[in-house]
Amino acid sequence: MKYRVLGLALALFAPIATACNEVSHPRLAIIIDDLGYSLNRGLDAANLPAPLTLSIIPHTPHAHSIATVGVEQGKEIMVHMPMESTKVPPSDPVVLTTALADDDFEATIDAALLSVPGATGVNNHMGSKLTTNRPLMERFMARVLDNSMFFIDSRTTAESVAADVATAMAVPNTERSVFLDNTRDPVQIENQLLEAVSIALHAGDAVAIGHPYPETLKVLAQALPRLPSAVQLVPASALTGCRLPQRLTSIP
Repeated sequence: MKYRVLGLALALFAPIATACNEVSHPRLAIIIDDLGYSLNRGLDAANLPAPLTLSIIPHTPHAHSIATVGVEQGKEIMVHMPMESTKVPPSDPVVLTTALADDDFEATIDAALLSVPGATGVNNHMGSKLTTNRPLMERFMARVLDNSMFFIDSRTTAESVAADVATAMAVPNTERSVFLDNTRDPVQIENQLLEAVSIALHAGDAVAIGHPYPETLKVLAQALPRLPSAVQLVPASALTGCRLPQRLTSIP
């Protein structure tokens, strides 16, 4: 696969820093979501030669192993917290829903955070229903804050209030800018990576979220070493406190 288009795209844009980026170069964080079900794909993500952030679904068969290897490889670890969707029935081992009693809601959060060793942050898995519920987001962010974690809003719906609540409650947070692989086509994945790079160049920072698909991991393995020094790859936590431009995509 050729990546000459990456150099062309970068040549078209000059870095423009924003108030939330006090460094002299644009920054890009890449999160790999949905980890925990496949050990091999999780290890492949953990071994990618870049400071990626690994987001692991709690209580999955390989959550502990992937988190442990990720920490050993210097990766930042997050809990990918399943939340109720408006479209897809719950299928993960645990899911935060609007139907949970108060005690069960908080106990589910606490158990999930403890199930992923080394985790320092959280983002939502699906959640197009729960992230629009302000009272429940306040309860959720209280637990995140009590555990001294940061939060990334995956922005699975334009109606999400999660980041607003996190900001109001002083939880370090930011939002997803781009999904890399809603289409599992290598060319489209590369184009989305270019989109994330261009957002970083224009806005100062960007957050891209991908998944452990073979196509995504292959594109990242080939493209990341070729990213120019104009864009610094950083863990997701480095961008908390910034409100970033989004390219919203309707997913659960």
